[in-house]
Amino acid sequence: MEAKDIQLQQIVDVFAKSDNFIIAGHIGPDSDTIGSCFGLALAFAKLGKTVSVILEPFASKYKIIPGREHLFQGNIDTANADVFIAVDCADVARLGCALHVHKRTKTTVCIDHHETNKGFADINFVDPVASSTAEMVFEIIEALVEIDKDIATAIYAGLVGDTGGFRYVSTSNSTMSIAAKLMDIGIPFSDIYSEMLHRHSFAAAKAFGLTLSVSDTAMGGRIVYSYMTREMLENVSANSSDMDSVVEYLMNTRGADVALFFYEKFQNSDDESTQLKEANDTINVNTENNITKTNSADVIVSTENEMIYTKNSLIQRQIKISMRSRDVHVGLIAASLGGGGHKLAAGCTIIGTLADVINQMLEVVAQALESDN
Repeated sequence: MEAKDIQLQQIVDVFAKSDNFIIAGHIGPDSDTIGSCFGLALAFAKLGKTVSVILEPFASKYKIIPGREHLFQGNIDTANADVFIAVDCADVARLGCALHVHKRTKTTVCIDHHETNKGFADINFVDPVASSTAEMVFEIIEALVEIDKDIATAIYAGLVGDTGGFRYVSTSNSTMSIAAKLMDIGIPFSDIYSEMLHRHSFAAAKAFGLTLSVSDTAMGGRIVYSYMTREMLENVSANSSDMDSVVEYLMNTRGADVALFFYEKFQNSDDESTQLKEANDTINVNTENNITKTNSADVIVSTENEMIYTKNSLIQRQIKISMRSRDVHVGLIAASLGGGGHKLAAGCTIIGTLADVINQMLEVVAQALESDN
């Protein structure tokens, strides 16, 4: 019996004999995380087991995924279970607020397909070859209970999201075979596909246009990148979850080897207004990053690449970075910065000014491209 089969059987045995579960995914949950968590929760509920899912708030397009009734609603400090299951999470730190629950649970399980996952649980089922965690969860559920329409819908949403609609190289014969089985159950596969990959709000369309208007290139077009500030989003009444497809669009640029998308998230800080005042009062030239700062205009222009930044980009915030690549291992880059992901798709968060973070990442990615030649 192969190691994968042994891990799978071990998890199935633990799940079969346990009665109370908490399932959690990584911070900033995507369709694979949500579909895997809810699919597993629905399976446990069908078996008569007690289950709660801990997830950060997620985009409205994911409401098509069944299972939201299992979201944990109480005080996180009171959350307890026999088994804690980390789903689609490459590093224990990326569990966010659920990390405290993980630490105090007697038995912990990790189900994940990121190659950067070193195995942080008592029982680890990690398969980097799998297209998605949803593909792995399907195998577990299939061994536990008959898969119904709701479970199938959740798993299919995870498959579609993490394979880019079955376009990515991680898509295998096994992936397509599972998708066919789920379709045979009678799920609204076309609607799920469209909701995951194509539909958007009018506000999102306007925000998308803004990001393209400030996009730029580096290394002769080998790096394509753009950004979205909190103020830009607010001006068009959009939010960061509307920006999921930007980095994919940038990656489709001919000649691009890496695409980067930067967007801001406010820090939990009481000195935001103080930082803003200091930014507006600053007059100097930062020769290290080639950024000219002035209080006589509303924009700051990088003399190196002519990128335009608003003055608010001088405020230190959490800058989330989405990365895509044709060949460079952006997963390793993200992991080195406290994030995670796959070889061709990854992300991380850095605290700093938008201008500085952009320049830092351009330098890191440029070095990776040069060493890859």
